[in-house]
Amino acid sequence: MRRKSSVWVYAGVAGCFGLVGCTGDFANVLASFGGFVAGRRGEVQVLVINNTSFRAVFTLGTYNQTDPASVPDFSQFSHDADGLVLEGDESSPIGVFDCARVFGIGGSRLIDLIERNVDESDVLPEALIDGVEFFSVSEADGEPISQGRAAPFEALLGVDFPCNALLILRLEVDDAGPDPFRVDFELIPSESTR
Repeated sequence: MRRKSSVWVYAGVAGCFGLVGCTGDFANVLASFGGFVAGRRGEVQVLVINNTSFRAVFTLGTYNQTDPASVPDFSQFSHDADGLVLEGDESSPIGVFDCARVFGIGGSRLIDLIERNVDESDVLPEALIDGVEFFSVSEADGEPISQGRAAPFEALLGVDFPCNALLILRLEVDDAGPDPFRVDFELIPSESTR
């Protein structure tokens, strides 16, 4: 019995090195971290384009979902003028994150890892939310007014993106969906000439 099991595991692992016929979870766990030097991680570049007319507040980053003690590589967009603010009809600067098993925006696993493993003084609580929240800002008193949210977004290494790629996220109004806003995803691999 043991020998038969190890043969099946070996066959499954061997088949997944080319990532053909692999399940998403298996391909994600076996995907390379993409460093150009042995033992080093590659990076992921991220551009967020806000195609709405509202300010977007959210947390995004990369993390390893199998390690509950890991510290995510993350960034936050909020109302704080001293930090990152993403107004409507604007694009973020291109962010660079360590390559990890998951890239996410406002997902529960990302938020949980930040709350457990990052010092509170390094976190903006208003941006540590589920998904992306959109705000209009009143000219009279400057007070932000919520216009609704987009659902959290996650992409898996080896399934949805490789290391050293550019991930483009577009924040859009969603008239047809269950939420008033959505996150659209586009990938430009590192091999691309674009």
